[in-house]
Amino acid sequence: MMTEPLNVMTALIGSGMLLLGIGYSQRESNAGVGLLAVGVLVMLSSLFYRLYLAFA
Repeated sequence: MMTEPLNVMTALIGSGMLLLGIGYSQRESNAGVGLLAVGVLVMLSSLFYRLYLAFA
């Protein structure tokens, strides 16, 4: 079940790391910089999700 917090956190962190890795390898192009930015936002969303769970 994908609604369990551990599964959601694992998916967010895994996809964020994937986006950061791809974006870093393509950092010379604008798309690579965009992927880096999206990867940072996904990693921050995992932090905000955890804070939401703590305070909800």
